[in-house]
Amino acid sequence: MDFGGSRLYEIELWSAGGSRIADISALCFNRSYSMQRNEAETLTFSLNLFAFENYCLNNLGGADPHTLIAPYVTDVKVKRAGQYLFGAQVVDISFDLATDMSRAGEGGGGAQATSQDYKVTVTCTGYLNLFKDRYVSKVYTATEATSIATDLLTTTQAQTNGSVGVTNAVSQYITGVNRDRTYQRDNVKLKIQELTTLIDGNFDFAFTWDKKFQTYSKIGARRTDLKFIYGGPLSNVAGFQLSRSGINLFNKIYGIGSGYGTDQLLSTQADATSQLNYYIREQILQFNSVVIQATLDQNTTTAVSLAKDILELPKITITGKELNASFLSVGDRIPLQVNSHTWLSNINGLYRIEQMDVTIDENDFESAITLTFDNYGVNQSE
Repeated sequence: MDFGGSRLYEIELWSAGGSRIADISALCFNRSYSMQRNEAETLTFSLNLFAFENYCLNNLGGADPHTLIAPYVTDVKVKRAGQYLFGAQVVDISFDLATDMSRAGEGGGGAQATSQDYKVTVTCTGYLNLFKDRYVSKVYTATEATSIATDLLTTTQAQTNGSVGVTNAVSQYITGVNRDRTYQRDNVKLKIQELTTLIDGNFDFAFTWDKKFQTYSKIGARRTDLKFIYGGPLSNVAGFQLSRSGINLFNKIYGIGSGYGTDQLLSTQADATSQLNYYIREQILQFNSVVIQATLDQNTTTAVSLAKDILELPKITITGKELNASFLSVGDRIPLQVNSHTWLSNINGLYRIEQMDVTIDENDFESAITLTFDNYGVNQSE
C-alpha cells in the first residue's frame, strides 16, 4: 500500500530481486542526494522509528522492519516529478534514539516521540558501488574501450554467486578506439572509471534506475535554456564558491608499471608549457598492474593532462525556483557568468556539471542545489 499522494519526490523500497515493496515517501525527512559524473550516487534520508514500525505493522501486513530495510539487501529508487531519477542500495542504517519514554514512570510509550527524537538515518549508494569490491583477471587485445567496460561487468557477474542484477543496455556508445589491457585481479569499478578519462576515445557512463549500464559519448546536454549569473540585477545564483589551487599541480610524471629492476616498465611524460609557467613539478605514480608499455604511456599522459594546470572548480548554489520545467542532469553544459569582479573574470564561460548535491525540505522543495562545475574538455563553442 502506498503512503501519501502526489509529490515532487518519491522514495520507493525494492527487493534485491527487482520487486517493488513500498512507497515510503511520506515517512521520509532530512532527504538529500548527490550525483556525480562517472561515480556512484549517494542518497540519505531519515525515518521516525515509531512511525516506520507502525507502517510495517499496519500497512505492510506486519512486515519485519529489520528485513525490509537492510544493508546490502534493499534497493531504493528515487523518483522526481513522476520519473525515476536513479536507483541505489542501502549500505548503512544508523539509529539515534532519545530517552526511552516507555520505561515505568515515564509514561506515554511512543506517543511523545518526535521525528528528531527517534531518528533512523538510512544511507544508500548507487549501483556502480556494487562493483567497488569486485576484481577481474582478464586480457583484452585490440578491444573497443566501451566493450571492455561492459565485459568487465559481465565477467565478474558470471562467477558463482556473482550476479548483482546489472545488465548492459542493448545499445552502447562506440568510441572507435581499440585498446590492449591486461588485468590481474584489478578492481572493476576503478578500471571502468580509468577507461573514461583517457585522452583519446574517452566516454561517460551511468546506471539506470533499473540496473542497466549505459555508455555515452558525453552524458548530459547543452542547455540553451539556462544561464547562471552571479552578481548584478540578473543574478539567479544564491551562492558562489571557487578554490583556485596549485597544490596538486604536476607537469612531469613518472609512471611506473609492472615488473622489477631493469624489467620494470617506466613512462615519463611532461608538459613544457606548464613547466614554463609554474616550474617543473614532478610526481611518481604507480600503475602496478600495467604490463603493456603503450597502456602505461596512455595512463601517464592522461595523468599529466589532468594535473598540469591550476585547478579551478566553480561551485554555485541555487534552489528549485531557479529551474524551469526541465530539471538538471550531471554532464549538462551551462554558461556561467560572474559580474563585477575582475579577479574572477576568467571564470566566465561554458561549464559541465560534474556533481550535483540536492537538499529537499519538509515541503518537498529543493531548498539547496549545489552544482560543482568543470570546463576540462568542454567545447566553448558548443
